[in-house]
Amino acid sequence: MGRMKKIISIIMVLTIAVSMVFGLELNTAADETAVEATQEAVTETVETQQATQAPTVTTTEGEVEIEPDPDVSAGDCVYDNTKVGKVGKLMKNTKHSDQIQFYWNAVEGADGYRVYYKNNDKDDDYRYLTSTVGTKITVKGLPHTTPFQFKVAAFVIEDDVVYEGDAQVGKTATQPAKVGTPSLKKCSTSIKISWTKNDRADGYRIYRQDSSTKGKLVLYKTIKKNSTTTFEDKSVKKGKAYNYQVRAYRKMYEGKTYIGEGSTLRTVAGLCTPGLVKADSLLRKVSISWKKNAVAQGYDVYYKADDRSSFKLLTSTKGTSVVTGKLRAGHTYYFRVKPYKLVGAKKVKVYGTYLSFNRKATSKAFGKNVGDTYIEISIAKQHMWFYVDGKTYVSTPVVTGNVGAYATPTGAYKIFQKLSPATLTGPTWSSYVQYWMAFTTSGCGIHDASWRSASEFGGTTYMGNGSHGCVNTPTSAVKKIYKKVKTGTYVVVY
Repeated sequence: MGRMKKIISIIMVLTIAVSMVFGLELNTAADETAVEATQEAVTETVETQQATQAPTVTTTEGEVEIEPDPDVSAGDCVYDNTKVGKVGKLMKNTKHSDQIQFYWNAVEGADGYRVYYKNNDKDDDYRYLTSTVGTKITVKGLPHTTPFQFKVAAFVIEDDVVYEGDAQVGKTATQPAKVGTPSLKKCSTSIKISWTKNDRADGYRIYRQDSSTKGKLVLYKTIKKNSTTTFEDKSVKKGKAYNYQVRAYRKMYEGKTYIGEGSTLRTVAGLCTPGLVKADSLLRKVSISWKKNAVAQGYDVYYKADDRSSFKLLTSTKGTSVVTGKLRAGHTYYFRVKPYKLVGAKKVKVYGTYLSFNRKATSKAFGKNVGDTYIEISIAKQHMWFYVDGKTYVSTPVVTGNVGAYATPTGAYKIFQKLSPATLTGPTWSSYVQYWMAFTTSGCGIHDASWRSASEFGGTTYMGNGSHGCVNTPTSAVKKIYKKVKTGTYVVVY
């Protein structure tokens, strides 16, 4: 144990001396990301800081305490292969884009090992890296997609002189960096993807998976220029799911090819951006509708309050329209409508290209300021709200006019007549109601409908069994509205 302390003390002093010559910075502070050590083997982590600064050697707690011996001189490193044997083959055991870890077998009689490195893209000669008593080293902070050579030589110390034996050289490289998940750039009868450029790569390999590849990504296309960062796949079938990966590659060392990792993009041919029909704002809400996509099984609608924050899911729908809740008047909101299809046994949502747009929320309705007390009716939701001084006073399902000739007209109106009770007559009907509030001169109003069951309100009743244009309302809700509402109150229908 005492001899080991002595050896490490000598190594530390030697490293300090070399640091002064080569501009290295030695740091013995505890660092959990550095290397674990035992008496038999020590692994060091060397930070090269993208190879723009001198390496920094860090060690972990638990190693033999290092106390420089003032009586030990670093001395010069003398080459003498008769004093110590040659290090065996260097073996790499990890694949990373920013670090290289390798190891070697111990040399009998060696007091330690000196490690050198060379960036083959820019270095003409080796640079000293570190000294270690272990046989395993991790070099971090390296540039990606880059060839390196490492040289390791065993040494012994006799009479304060360091004798270095024959060095073993190993060629390796950092893996090409990930190009990230490909982006879907085009969707029609083909699928077009794009990715980020890797400046050091020779090109890219595109892998594809579909129902014919038995669940495996297989090499589909090789692109031999790193400046090309898009690919259009025209050999796809509408409605069929495909997975893609793009991996950068570089040929190094007599044709050996290093291939990076990739992230998977899943999509469906023909699952394209839905066309926007309208995106209107009224009463601090945004009403959105879009064209149906034949491949889509549904749509996820996202929004965010500014262009710097992340999108949040607003709602999922199988329809082609949504209405937001109340937003901040005068503020611009950003929206995305993403069509999806459920794929596989697990019914995973797979998306295509999406619709993006923004709209400013306004408190007006059809160009009119309706104030804080008004009635709001959504035909799509078959729902009615009565707001008093900006607060919800009544919220109720309704049945509006039958789709077609009797559809309830949209717009901003005012209640001009209140009657209780009242008899409503038409060309072929006469109905007695308890509460009547007219808002159009053509005869549309809000009233109770005792002839309807509770299950008829809301939903899709209006699509075949709606009213003649009026807004049928449950008696308990319309009674409450009638007692509070005044003539002149706005009624907004959309």
